Amino acid sequence: MMNTKTTMKMKTYQYGPYTFKSYFKAVGNGWEVGFKQGNRTYWVGNFVHKTEATQWWSMFNKEIMAFSKKFNFSETMPFAWYCNFLSNHMYTCYYTWLDKMFNKHETNFKKAYTKDFNRYMKMKKSNTWTTKETGWYLKAI
Repeated sequence: MMNTKTTMKMKTYQYGPYTFKSYFKAVGNGWEVGFKQGNRTYWVGNFVHKTEATQWWSMFNKEIMAFSKKFNFSETMPFAWYCNFLSNHMYTCYYTWLDKMFNKHETNFKKAYTKDFNRYMKMKKSNTWTTKETGWYLKAI
């Protein structure tokens, strides 16, 4: 199912003479958040769920501002190095955030699996299943 809305959000940042843009847009079956300057993309992340993409978009823009306040850019610094530093910082934040999200999903699915497994065992105990021939199972065909 493709995204029906062509939502595109963009935020512009000025670092001295350089202009950066962060963006949030629908792509294919998911969502994309990115950060670029001119034609060069310094950071991009893809998401399946809009809610997670929106949450990251908000955190992402706050983190860019926090980074620029903590590590201000001066005209004597090499621009390419600073962009690489910013990019590495953003990927570090992104993967830290993803770890939290994966742990949350893993916990939810483990709980659901345990609940389903326990229900299966109760049904198996109460039914008259005696051999494999009386039950269905997946076969490769």
